[in-house]
Amino acid sequence: MVTLEQKLSLFKKLVDEKVQKEIDEQILNKDDEIKEFLEKEKQILESNANRTKKAAIERIKRQKSEAISTMIQQERKLYLKKNEEILRDLLAKIEDKIRDFMQTDKYKEHIEATMLTSLEAFSREEHIYVYIPPTNFNKAKEAAESALKKAGFENYTIIEAEPNYIGGFVLENERQTIRLNKTFAEALYLKREDLGQMLHDAIRRGETL
Repeated sequence: MVTLEQKLSLFKKLVDEKVQKEIDEQILNKDDEIKEFLEKEKQILESNANRTKKAAIERIKRQKSEAISTMIQQERKLYLKKNEEILRDLLAKIEDKIRDFMQTDKYKEHIEATMLTSLEAFSREEHIYVYIPPTNFNKAKEAAESALKKAGFENYTIIEAEPNYIGGFVLENERQTIRLNKTFAEALYLKREDLGQMLHDAIRRGETL
């Protein structure tokens, strides 16, 4: 015969087993929920990490590109500055050579020959103005007068021009409709771009100037 105490013990055991089973099921369900939550959080974190990584890479690329661009601009400015300095030095050397040339008899021959050619643009009936720089003025004046007479020009005025013309001459008619600048300063100015390109090419080839 089963006693009351035994029945209570058996009932308690059944209740405990049922409760434990329910708890185990809840724990199992909760574990699944936690795993699902953690997986979602992991995906979110990975997605955020990838976006952060991508943004960081893009930022680094942009900074690198900007740094390279800045470096190129700085190098270009330095190159252009150095190129301009060398060009000025080259032009100064050419001017020295021109001044040396102006001390020779060939300068007088040059003035006369160039003027004879230039006078073809003018009418002999017009009054011609001849502007000659002060350096070796008398030598250039003699050559100019010789050329004017050979070309058949009788009406002319020879005027001392500005010193910065270096050498050569300027021809102008009285109506100021024709003006020919045959000064060495003008010739250098017209050749400046060509000289700069030649200098640029020489530097690129690594030649010693």
